[in-house]
Amino acid sequence: MRHLVRYIIIAILVIAGFHSGVAQTVGYLHKPLSPEGCHVEYNVSKQDSSYFIIATVTSDRLIFLDNPTMKIRTFNDDVITLEGDAIGNRNGVSFGYSIGYVGVSESEIKSTAQFYITPDVFLLLKDGVAKVRLSMRPMNHEREFKKDKIGFALYQLYLDAKNKDENF
Repeated sequence: MRHLVRYIIIAILVIAGFHSGVAQTVGYLHKPLSPEGCHVEYNVSKQDSSYFIIATVTSDRLIFLDNPTMKIRTFNDDVITLEGDAIGNRNGVSFGYSIGYVGVSESEIKSTAQFYITPDVFLLLKDGVAKVRLSMRPMNHEREFKKDKIGFALYQLYLDAKNKDENF
């Protein structure tokens, strides 16, 4: 029963994602039905003349370290290491359901960090991301991709942020 509820919630989130229009973020679900499962979203931000990748991880236990790192391997075998700063964590109950007369709530933590990145590195991401690792506690988040899901999208978000500043 519990797995059925999770499947339904995941299906609703996926359908809502398709109908959200133009995406300002790029993300993915990672092992959604396992204890280390999480939802990860990436965005690009420009602050003054610096660019940042903003990563938000929603799970029931993963929290960014104070000075996290993001390791990225592209499909061209370039390895990129980005240094970051934890922005914050939000705790809350995302949803609940009842089984008989017992109410069960699923709690979630949204942990956010920003990683400094240069325009030259964005050009490397354009070729696609094969693997990403985020330093977190109690364990690192790591995901491998058979085909690009976030690299080219992050490059497009970088171009959008750059154009917003130039076309003020």
